[in-house]
Amino acid sequence: MEPTWHDRLRPFALAVGVYLLYRVGAPLVTFLGDGFLQVALSTLVFMALATWVVMRSASLPLRPGAALGWMLVLLAGFVLVRLSPAFVPALRHSAVALEIVLGVSDTLMVLAASMLGLAVSHIIREPNILAPAALFAALVDFAMVSLWIPRVMQSAPQALGAVAVHVPQVGAKPTPAGLRPIGIIGPADFVFLAFYFACVWRFGMAARATYIWMVVALAGYMFFQNVVGSLTPRFMDAVDMLPGLVPMAVVLLIVNRKYFRFSREEKRAIAMTALIVMGIITLAFVAMRH
Repeated sequence: MEPTWHDRLRPFALAVGVYLLYRVGAPLVTFLGDGFLQVALSTLVFMALATWVVMRSASLPLRPGAALGWMLVLLAGFVLVRLSPAFVPALRHSAVALEIVLGVSDTLMVLAASMLGLAVSHIIREPNILAPAALFAALVDFAMVSLWIPRVMQSAPQALGAVAVHVPQVGAKPTPAGLRPIGIIGPADFVFLAFYFACVWRFGMAARATYIWMVVALAGYMFFQNVVGSLTPRFMDAVDMLPGLVPMAVVLLIVNRKYFRFSREEKRAIAMTALIVMGIITLAFVAMRH
């Protein structure tokens, strides 16, 4: 029996509500202190809730056109909320108010990115196509992170922060510009995450197992970036170039491996593609560091 709109809408609404409460409220809990444990737990909880929202958004039975329509509506809401401090002076003079604005706008951006991923996922007609698509996406992500984003940051340093989703930290101390996040995540990561989950839902794959291992992998990945990146400026530059789609693709393919039906030749081709992609990323990474 196919799940109804009501069956999919209730867990979606619950996920969005819990995520929004955490996103807005967590940074305001400053009495817990500001240390290693708080960063680790904040990263894990945020990734669990954000991934939950994306997974439930991707489960909605929306046609591509409807998903794109909702994306535009959500983007309009994002722009309106994110720019509101520029038109309401009272919002600019309160760290708490600024955090609420960021929390609501971040939620709208996660949902808008999820709608785009859901719409694009309809180009995948069968599970076997998903494997090479995931590998190609990892290569594209590396190219964007290492080549395009640095140029954008040089020409417009505030551009990425203006559209990115902020990872809140429990116990963070306010700064004059608002409350300090652990880091930021670009909208493209949520687009591809929704793309993967939409395919998982549509092809009847292991959605729950994919979610659990995706949270573990992404939280560990982000925590690794924060810890290693804080050691020296050189390490920080290096880990900032690590593509987030790599752990996503690895989790997707390993957890759902039994749903793929490849011939021996296809397995060889995919293995060669994976080696080539990893080789290109490794060589480019080493070359840019020197």
